[in-house]
Amino acid sequence: MSAPKKLYVQCNPLLDISSHVDKDFLAKYKIEAPAGLCTDEQKGIYADLESRSDVVYVPGGAGLNTARVAQWMSQAEKKTFVTYVGCVADDKHGAQVKSMAEDNGVTMAVQNSKTNPTGTCAVCIVEKERYMVANLAAANDITGEHLDTPEVMKAIKEAEYFYFTGFTLTINVDYVLKVAKQAALNNAIFTWNLAAPFLIQFFADPMAKVLPYVDILFSNDEEADLFAEQQKWDDLKGNTLEIAKKAANLPKETSNPRLVVFTCGAKNTVWATPTESGTVAVEPIEASKIVDTNAAGDSFVGGFLAAKAMGKSVEDSIKAGNYAAGVVIQHDGCTFPEKPTFAL
Repeated sequence: MSAPKKLYVQCNPLLDISSHVDKDFLAKYKIEAPAGLCTDEQKGIYADLESRSDVVYVPGGAGLNTARVAQWMSQAEKKTFVTYVGCVADDKHGAQVKSMAEDNGVTMAVQNSKTNPTGTCAVCIVEKERYMVANLAAANDITGEHLDTPEVMKAIKEAEYFYFTGFTLTINVDYVLKVAKQAALNNAIFTWNLAAPFLIQFFADPMAKVLPYVDILFSNDEEADLFAEQQKWDDLKGNTLEIAKKAANLPKETSNPRLVVFTCGAKNTVWATPTESGTVAVEPIEASKIVDTNAAGDSFVGGFLAAKAMGKSVEDSIKAGNYAAGVVIQHDGCTFPEKPTFAL
């Protein structure tokens, strides 16, 4: 098996702190939505979860999920394939994030914040439902200077694939553009995930600055509909394949034809370039085996990028992504067995 082309991932690292709780626990912290940012009255939730006997820690944040799954799917020698860039703190939770991700084989080129603790995400499990409360904290503190450090510059120079999530727009779009433009100069593949509905709705202007550099665009079908609405393609809403075709033809700064890949849950995954398009079936999974779908999209991208970095076709890369997502949703959090059964 040949070594994959190097992958650079940048996002907001968090430590997921999860435990099974009851509805009274949700009421105590006034948790109603499946996901949200921590309020002042919810700050005690992290210590509360850590005091519970079944507490589990998993490196989190969308991009770190993808980085870990890509490394797992590739089965490449540790610290030779994926470099992850973000910001944590020099504290207990930061040490946990770094050590667990490094145990998975990811090179952690992270900055240490001097002002905020490592970001955390409270994952409250009520039967099969998950409620997440995120405190970004140090993840917000990454600086442009960190991108100029020898370690990060080396990773940028050597990478042939780059992956950013839309969550990076909440910090500073200039940091994203700096790497995107360097990727273009290196003739590397710059990939992007729309990541969440609120980013499409409230960060449209910075996202519009990034999109011309995007060689591969990922999202799910819900986000694709919102993207179509934001682009004023109202007649395409609900037609995921046609939205993908239209997105593939948006203006582009680089000569590589854009590939758009939209996941649709258990329905066929769709893809499009300016000249071709298609769908790939998702292998069905019994509902009784599904434990946690929160990291499905992150895991799909991890599987896809591992395959693409090893020279696989679009359709084979999508199959790898579908497989990775299918495995991870049968586990608590973004976790997986020691080795995949899918051969790249």
